[in-house]
Amino acid sequence: MLDESFEDMNELRRLKYKVEVDWNALPHGTNTLDGVADNIEALRFTREKNSHRGISRLKSLRTLVAFCVNQECLEEISELPLIETLYLPQLAAFNLQCLSKCRALRHLVIKGGTKIPSLSWLGDLPPLNSLLLENLKLVTDFSDVQSLQSLNALGIEGSMWTNQRVNTFEPIGQLLRLEALFLTACRPIADGLQPLCDLRQLRYLEIAGRFPDADFLALRKALPRLGCDWFQAIDEHGSIKAYLKAKVKLLAKD
Repeated sequence: MLDESFEDMNELRRLKYKVEVDWNALPHGTNTLDGVADNIEALRFTREKNSHRGISRLKSLRTLVAFCVNQECLEEISELPLIETLYLPQLAAFNLQCLSKCRALRHLVIKGGTKIPSLSWLGDLPPLNSLLLENLKLVTDFSDVQSLQSLNALGIEGSMWTNQRVNTFEPIGQLLRLEALFLTACRPIADGLQPLCDLRQLRYLEIAGRFPDADFLALRKALPRLGCDWFQAIDEHGSIKAYLKAKVKLLAKD
């Protein structure tokens, strides 16, 4: 039975592949740059009005978690030469082309990029190791992700209440170095899981169980070293539908 232990493992995998940050390892959050040392290497920051102005002076920053970043703030962040990990929740910026200047960038997480109109800027990024894009309401064409051939971890996800719609998983199927794929609350318009069958290096898939059992079984046959929680659900209960029914009954008893 899938349970909390699976959720714990999922979180550990996200940390391992750096599509999530270790909040306990970050400094306490701040909404002002007053008193922030020039040589700081990790920062957790929330922009309030113009409180971001001057962030470009922090030339030693390697890890930045920045909430509510607007366009002006993002332009300043792009002047940071050593940024390796950039985590942007509640992003208010819409033009991410400036990130092409961050040549040390290896891990990029965008959560709530609701104003981003396209992904044409991806092709100009440095060679990323991991990328997570969450709740890009204006985007369904994810073909530009196939330019990121260096990726070993990718996440394309919706929010708690909204699925991320994508035209097809075909571009993802071109990323032959992928080891981990996070597709929670993400549904293709044109096809199912078949485009993922060529990802020979893929070791872990986190995805909603809203695809036919046959799709999961075909994927496991094509990628016998792949781990996916739904494989176990099918093995133990015969189908995902049967597993979900059993889970509902168990919850009702509690």
